[in-house]
Amino acid sequence: MRTTSRAITMSAALIYALSAQSARADLFALSTSGTIDTSTASEIPVGTPWSLYLVYETDAPDQDFTVNGGTADPTFGRFTNTGTPPAMVLFDYRAGSYEATIDDPADFGPLSKVQITFTSVHAIDIDILADDAFPSLAGGSVRFHADFNDFSSRPIFMSDGLPTNTALSPASFDQSTVSLLTHGGVRFVEVDGRALESFEIIPLPEPEALAQVGAGVAALAVLSRMRRRAGRPARA
Repeated sequence: MRTTSRAITMSAALIYALSAQSARADLFALSTSGTIDTSTASEIPVGTPWSLYLVYETDAPDQDFTVNGGTADPTFGRFTNTGTPPAMVLFDYRAGSYEATIDDPADFGPLSKVQITFTSVHAIDIDILADDAFPSLAGGSVRFHADFNDFSSRPIFMSDGLPTNTALSPASFDQSTVSLLTHGGVRFVEVDGRALESFEIIPLPEPEALAQVGAGVAALAVLSRMRRRAGRPARA
């Protein structure tokens, strides 16, 4: 039931987060997972499975012109939640019992961003700075960073826009790092996962269809509970 419960929670969070989005929104999810291979945090030891799920809006404006003198750079995409529509809709990171979730675009913070490099190196960089969303590590606030890099000549991206290529997989990248880092003057802590066990770019259904999916998952959970109760022996 743990998998079903998590599916219900994620569906409910998605429905809530997408309810404020346009019904015509172009929404995709980046879903990836692996195992922690470097850690200086006792709360998340080496060998802990981790997963990342990020929902984003591909119609969000590219704001790279704000960092290079006002001239748009066709090889570099910078997407934040300070524009309209906001780029990041939902974020969930889990490593063992440690979990951070953001299900409201307003809660990502002005410094959170997704950057796309579209040059001889194709890369996705994700930075999430939202102190309230992350449980502390070693007594300090936590920020999230992930980068997925392809150093070959493979055309895994077709532009500097947010990724929509559903053919991407762990084999698409030569080097990746998914990290938790402390900041704010406390002991430096780093938790890394470098080897990807899964990587998917997933087009999402419209909010109305997603609500139907959530209702179906919830109904499945209720049916499962009824079956377990029916199988219990009657009390004397």
